[in-house]
Order: sequence, then C-alpha cells, then structure tokens
Amino acid sequence: MNKVGTFTKKDAGYQGTIKTPGLKTKAVFVPLEKTNDKAPDFRVLADDMEFGAAWQKTAEKSGNSYLSVTLDAPSLPGPIYCRLVEADKGFILVWSRN
Repeated sequence: MNKVGTFTKKDAGYQGTIKTPGLKTKAVFVPLEKTNDKAPDFRVLADDMEFGAAWQKTAEKSGNSYLSVTLDAPSLPGPIYCRLVEADKGFILVWSRN
C-alpha cells in the first residue's frame, strides 16, 4: 500500500495532508452538487487552488465505500490516481499507478 495522505472527516468533506516526493500540502475535499452521473462528488483544494476531483464508489467484493481521486497540479509530473479509504484512525489516501 502506497499511502500519500492522511485525512479526517470534517462536516460533509475531508481535511488532511498530502505528501509525495515532490509535494507536501494541506488539502480539503469539498462536496459538490452533482450536475450529472459523471460529475465528481468532491472538489479537492490545496491552498484555495483546485487540485483534483473525487468520485464516490463502492468496492464490488467488500461493499466498502471509498473515494476515487484524481490529483493534478503544475508541480506534479502528471496526474496521480488515488483512493481515499477508511483506516483505523481516520482516512488514508492510497496512490495507484493506474
């Protein structure tokens, strides 16, 4: 498991820190009103700048809920694909190559 962030649930969103070799920033997941089925459920903000988006998903095998997250910023070499999953003490952001 490649953990790149830790988060806590705040109101209807999440708040925490993302750490990668080229980046360390505080971030928040702000809920959005969905305009269509493909629209994201959350906007990810870092320093008041849009940093990514997240979609609510349910794992097929376990039935557990998670957020499918795409992050992208000028300081990153390309998009980062992650999952925000519940952990023992809050939520962790887990990185995946695809």
